[in-house]
Amino acid sequence: MRYIIPALLFLCTACAGTAHWPAVEPKATLAVAHFVHAQHDWELMAGVLPDEVSVISEEVLDSLDDKLAAILDKSEARTVMHAATVRQCEEIVQAGKERPRFEPLDYWKNVGTCIKADFLLVPFVSQWQERDGGEWGVTRPASVTLDLYLINMATSEVRRYHFEEEQQGLAENLLKGGRFFKRKGRWITPLEIAAEALEEGTRVLGL
Repeated sequence: MRYIIPALLFLCTACAGTAHWPAVEPKATLAVAHFVHAQHDWELMAGVLPDEVSVISEEVLDSLDDKLAAILDKSEARTVMHAATVRQCEEIVQAGKERPRFEPLDYWKNVGTCIKADFLLVPFVSQWQERDGGEWGVTRPASVTLDLYLINMATSEVRRYHFEEEQQGLAENLLKGGRFFKRKGRWITPLEIAAEALEEGTRVLGL
């Protein structure tokens, strides 16, 4: 038995590599939109919505905004404009739209131009399932699907980080054993899963 856990850790370490984008210069100005919970496919930057759209409260969206802001504020060298400031430019752009529907990339580029940012980070959450149970046993585990899109306003380059997970026990998914051990075998909440994803996502995007 003592050989099993190290072997699993090695296996998971070998399989957990994620390609990273080049680092964004610390002097670049970064604007961060509020978390978007799209209700229609045309609101998405990529992909389609799940068959059953999750009900996500404003409190959860606010908590996600706060988690992302706290991560990005760790870099003292970078100027970060958060969701409340970006929302003002969203209202300006929306007021100038002739149709209720829009091309998401064009819309967000207009928002980034309005706010005069070098980069605009737009986070989406499309699936959210609360844990049914406690830390040491569940009848339904937490699950989260989210995307982070980083738009370079000068080049129109879009970097995407996609994350989806329904937490599983070690026996159900050996390839994610590293996460299982990091979490000390606990069944965690969707907000905890999302916090891990945001830490990883910002690193992957070069932030």
